[in-house]
Parts: sequence; structure tokens; C-alpha cells
Amino acid sequence: MRKIPNYLYAYTHSSSASWKRSSGEQGEFAVKVGQSKKQGLERVKSQLITAFPKLQGVNVFFHSEQAVGPDGEEFTDRDVHRVLEAAGVERVGGEWFAATVAEVRSAILSIQTGQPFELKRTLTFEPRPEQVSAVRQTANYFRTKGKKFLWNAKMRFGKTFTAYLLAEEMNWSRVLVLTYKPAVRSAWKRDLLTHVRFKGWQFVDSTTPAEEAARVMGSNGKVVWFASFQDVTGKSLDGEMKPRNELIIDADWDCLIIDEFHFGASTPIARELYDPQSKIETAFAKYLDGISGENEEVADVEDNPAELKSEFQLHLSGTPYKALARGDYSEDQIFEWTYTQEQKKKAELQNSPQNPYASLPTIEMYSYKLDGELTLQAIDNGYNEFSLRNFFEANRTGNGNYEFKRPEDVDRFLNLIRGVGVNRMDEEFNVDLYPYSGSKFNKGVKHSIWLLSNVAQCEAMYAKLVEHPYYSRFQIHKAVGTQAGIGEAALPPVRKSIEASTQFGKLGTITLSCGKLMTGVTVEEWSSIFMLTSLRAPESYFQAAFRVQSPWINNGKIEKETCYVFEFNPDRALGLVASYGSQLALNAPDQNTTQKSVLDDLVRYLPIYAIADGEMEMLNAESLIEWVNAGLTSNSLARRIMSPANFNLDSKTLEKITSDQELVEELMQMDDFRDFYSLADKVISSSERLKKAKRQNGSARSTAVEKQKLTKARSDLRKKLRKLNARLTLFMYLTDFREEKLEHIISALDADLFLLATGMNLATFKKLSSYGVFKTAEMTETIQKYRYFERQSLLAHNIKSPQA
Repeated sequence: MRKIPNYLYAYTHSSSASWKRSSGEQGEFAVKVGQSKKQGLERVKSQLITAFPKLQGVNVFFHSEQAVGPDGEEFTDRDVHRVLEAAGVERVGGEWFAATVAEVRSAILSIQTGQPFELKRTLTFEPRPEQVSAVRQTANYFRTKGKKFLWNAKMRFGKTFTAYLLAEEMNWSRVLVLTYKPAVRSAWKRDLLTHVRFKGWQFVDSTTPAEEAARVMGSNGKVVWFASFQDVTGKSLDGEMKPRNELIIDADWDCLIIDEFHFGASTPIARELYDPQSKIETAFAKYLDGISGENEEVADVEDNPAELKSEFQLHLSGTPYKALARGDYSEDQIFEWTYTQEQKKKAELQNSPQNPYASLPTIEMYSYKLDGELTLQAIDNGYNEFSLRNFFEANRTGNGNYEFKRPEDVDRFLNLIRGVGVNRMDEEFNVDLYPYSGSKFNKGVKHSIWLLSNVAQCEAMYAKLVEHPYYSRFQIHKAVGTQAGIGEAALPPVRKSIEASTQFGKLGTITLSCGKLMTGVTVEEWSSIFMLTSLRAPESYFQAAFRVQSPWINNGKIEKETCYVFEFNPDRALGLVASYGSQLALNAPDQNTTQKSVLDDLVRYLPIYAIADGEMEMLNAESLIEWVNAGLTSNSLARRIMSPANFNLDSKTLEKITSDQELVEELMQMDDFRDFYSLADKVISSSERLKKAKRQNGSARSTAVEKQKLTKARSDLRKKLRKLNARLTLFMYLTDFREEKLEHIISALDADLFLLATGMNLATFKKLSSYGVFKTAEMTETIQKYRYFERQSLLAHNIKSPQA
């Protein structure tokens, strides 16, 4: 029997939406690419005859294109889809693509002839000065000093483009990009395949067929392989490494780039993949278990996760606070680019016709204090403070719908951000200060994203907004669940909503999300974000806030000069901003950089407004610090100074101390620290026995005994360090220099006064600090709070505070 060949067809119709790729190309309609066993229009008619009688409103581009390759083998429409996606064309749903007809024809022709297909490279922009500096500084370090480097660069720095510039500068041909955030894939793919500088590079990812990936890796061409940690560290169903990942493990990479480094890259299983020292430590620990006689099986190094082989490593993050606090990088291993630096450059070049920063909007934060009655409804007992997560708590009802626990309070909130329901008789109450009320914010709220805590809250908010007499005038998009798209696939539905808002005469769009679209994708029209969830980590908060700072240029015109962060939990938000200032000061190369000096710069370019009872106050650095420290009392300060959070007493840290014989001898000469070594040894041994008991499913009684020993030894060690911290405050009070961070104490000049006040030699304190006994970030925050309290106390007594 003769085999019936495949025929390819492509069409569009009047309901197809226009599209715009993240690289800038635009099209009036999407194209459907499918296949049939029949020639002619039969297959197209069968799909569309009901919606489009006689195919009116349908444009069929071709319908009988033979799907046969150069070797005579048939291929399918899925092969065409794969070629389009590999080249950077976005799938907008099903078999529909944001492509031109010429691109679809070229993709088919490439399979028919066996020739590679590449989209026309249209991006020609030049690097900005800071991107050139990053490449120059990193390349110089790699060539002369070391193998690992960090780019601590704000979102919108252009990390993908700049990383590829570095690859060109270093003449690399094999680059592996790893991340825990697969949604960033589209950015890595777009820049490589659409910019004229990177012609000749090929892109491989999880969508590339295994045989194609093997062919690319076997060639002499330049290749970027994008993979997720989840995929590379995962196993196949039989417990073995996934076959396609063997190519990754076996390759000799010129550079391993870890993107969004702050997300998960420091977990043990991830570190063992890219950090040889971590792998050795794990294997050695298992070996020690074996020779101790308590574990019959001695672990083999080969049993550990496979190790990647790369000449260099580049770590990328906009918020690497934890890694910096751990001291993972020396000063010359870091390139830094902050929002403040960017906006300074923008201001300096404001009169220049060639200002490369002109399209990067300024951020303004508006922080609203809800009235007492509303805030009391949602206290987070864990933190004894108002919680947006609790305020918007929602549950699924018996009929499958979602409802807020406090619907009336949510209604009042929705009215408040419109300036409705307030006391308009009060002449001082300015309703124009509220997002959906004043003309000031008209452009800012036209397209916004509302960040909530979970799916239930998004569903409940969607139900509220689509029925609301005012908010229903916006196109409401619900970016939750698999139906909204996973990773970068969540972007096309948002674009459709934005197009629909224009098509149907809506006021704009409101996108509801509980995490989707917060990494790796760009919605240039978004000009504001409503923080309706209680993010506590600075990393997560600023990743979300900077989502709206993307440039929006339409036909050469800058559409977005300012973007907005609307915040409804001032204590949390301003605390995170102050913490951000602390982190920048902590990691600044200039030792004299303080939290206040950083915040002075920050609020100059990121104005922060506190709004309460219809009145607005613009916060400066001093008022921001005062706001954050409001309610600070001598008792709360004492609790902070004595808090266990200031100290790190894990086994690795204590092992460093006990192995330093000179330090041990110094400590044993001090009355308060005479038994420090024996207590540290108890912590180390009890911790190891506890881990072993858990691994071997030891008895509950033996585990409890070891826990008790460990807790007692750690508690005794903390008592010593707490007493030392209390004495540190005496030293800070007696010195003329006003310390702002731990580094200032470590580098103190008056060693005699330090010994007199604390009972410890300054050199000994420096050693303890270098081994990580004191948590740098926490201690710095404690010192800043002490500094603030001291300053306020002096002012209360009309005593001028000495300055550094």
C-alpha cells in the first residue's frame, strides 16, 4: 500500500491578534502551521467552516506543501514548530506562532533542503559604558587572577547581552548557562539569535532534540547551552542521569554562567554540581563515616553527583545579598551596577541627544498606611504585625469558587485606592494621592501588575474586579495556574490582554499574579506594581519591584518616564528599603560608606512618599531611618544586641576556630572564654552524631539525647558571645568614631580601649569575625540600631554627636 504523504498548510483569520516580539519585531497577525494527509483546503475547511462559513475572513497562505526532507524522509508540522521556536519565534498558543509567512516558508525550506534556518538579525544596539566596563573588568580578572566572578547588577542591566560580549572578548566557543529560573531562557535565546554581533552562535536547550544537540556539540561552531538546575540534577525514571545531560557533563565548557544566582544555586546539591570543593567535602564526610566503623559502606566519590567541567564561572544576580554576607567573593571579584548609578548617569546625560539611559524610567514608591480598623483585622501572630497575606486571605468555597475571608474589608481597600469613601469634607485630605484617583497616576496605572500571595487570592480578586463597576472597565488578566502558561509561555496571554484592552476600549489592564512573570520576562507596558503580599526577603521584593522598570519605546517615542511601586505595608516596605541600603553600604569598597549615605543617594533617584490620612510626606534618608526604627526602646535594642541571630555557631565555623591553635590559646587565656574550645568540640561531635542518627534512623531517645547535648553546648557558647556583644556597645559608646557596621569595629584604631572595654584582644576579635562567628549583616543592622538610639539619646540631652 502506498504511504500517504504529509502536506503542510498555513493560514490566519480575522480573529487572530497582532503580535510583538520581545526583540522588537511586530506583525499584524499570528500564523497557524499544521499538517494534513489531504491536499487542498479540506483540512482547513474542516477546522474553520463553522466559525468562518465559506472561509470568509480566512487567509490561507498555502495548503499542499510537501513535508519531505533531502533524504526522502517525511517530517511533520512539529518539526516546523521546533525549527521556528529554536530560532526564537514565540508560540502564542497551540499551533499558532508570532511569525511572518516568509519566516514559516523559510523554516519549512530549511527542513526540506537540510540547510540551517536563522531569523533575520535585527538588533544592532551598542553596549552602554557600564556593560563595556563589566566586560573589561571581568576579562582582565579571568586572564590574570582567577576563575570565578560575580556581576552584582540591578535588573535591566542587560546581563545576557553583556555576558555574550564577554564570551566574544574571551574567544569562548562553549558556554553553559544554568539557573533555577527557567523563565529567563527567552532572554538568553533572544539576544543570541537576534543581535548582529553574535552571528554564527547556536542555541541549545531542553526543546532541542537529543540528536540535534549532539550534532551541534560535535561541530566546531560556537554554542550556548541553556539548562535548569532542576533538569540537570534530576534523574530519569530508572534513577540514572538523563541521557541528554550526559552531553552537558562530558563537555569541557569554556565558561559556566549561573543566572539568578541568589535563587537556589547555594543549595548542597547544586553546589556539588559546579563547585569541586563542595563535592570533595561531601565525599570526605561519607568516607569518614565509613572508616569510623559505624557505617559498613564507604562512600565512593563516583557516587556523588556528576561534576561540570568549566574553565571559568560567571555568577549573575541583582540581589546576591546572602553570598556577599558570607564573604564568597573578594572585592576584585565583583562588578557592581546599582539603580542609583544608572539614574546618576541618566541625569548627567539628560541634555545629550545620545543618552543611552534615557529610556530607563525613574522609580517612585508610594507607601500607604491603612486605617487602624483595617490593619487590626490582619495581624500576623508570628510577627505580631499587620500582614497583607492575612488581609487578603481567601479560600475555595464548596461550589469551586474563591472568596475573600474579609470581603467587606477588601471592598473598602478597592475603594481606598480610588480615593472613594474617604472624608472629602476634610480639606487636607488629598484624594489625588491615590493610584486610581488622581490624574498624576493615569499613565502609571493604565497597565499594572498586582502581586498577591497565592492562587486563591488571585482567583478571589479576579472575581471581585470583573464584577466591580469601576475595575471591570479594565481588562483583567489572571496569570495563575498552568492555563496561564508556564515560564516564558505566560507572556503571550498578557500581550493578548493588552491588545484586547485597546480593541474593546478598556481603560487598560490589571494583571493578577502570585509569582508568575516575576523573573525572566518583560512586559514593557507595565508601569506600576501593587505589592499586595508580605514579601520579607529583600531579594524577592526588589526582583518584583524592578519588573516595572523596563523601557517602553513605541515608534521611537519613550512612553514611560516614571514607574511606580504602590505599597500598603509601610513598616515592611520601608524596612526592606533600609535593609537594601545596609546591604549596599556593607559591600561598598569604601569603608566610610554608611547606611545613611547610601540612602541619601537612593532617595534622590527613587523618591519615597509615605501617605497617611490623605496627607503625603516625602521621606529623606534620616526620616526613613527614623520610620524604620520607630518604637525602638532600650529593651528592644537590648534584645537585638543579645539576639542569637547575630551569631553563627554551625559545625564548619567552629571547626575553623578549633583548628587554629593560636586562637584557641588566646581564648583560653580569657576567663569568659576558657572553656570555649571544649564547648565548641561538644557542638561539633554532637552535631555529627545527630546527623548520623538521622541517616541511620536511630531511636527517638538517642536522637533526643544528642539534640539536648547540642542545644546545651550552643546555648553556653551564645551566652559568652552575648556578653561580648554587650561589652561591644560600651566600646562604641566610649569611642569618638561612630561605627555604622561591623567592619568599622574590626578596623578600630584604639586596640587598648577595645581590650579595656571588652576584655578581648582586638586581633582575637578580628579572627573570630574572619571565621564567620558573627553574622555580618545582622551585626551591622544591630550596630546601626544602637547608633540611632545613641544619637537620639544625645540629642535629647542637647549633646552634639561626634562624627567620624
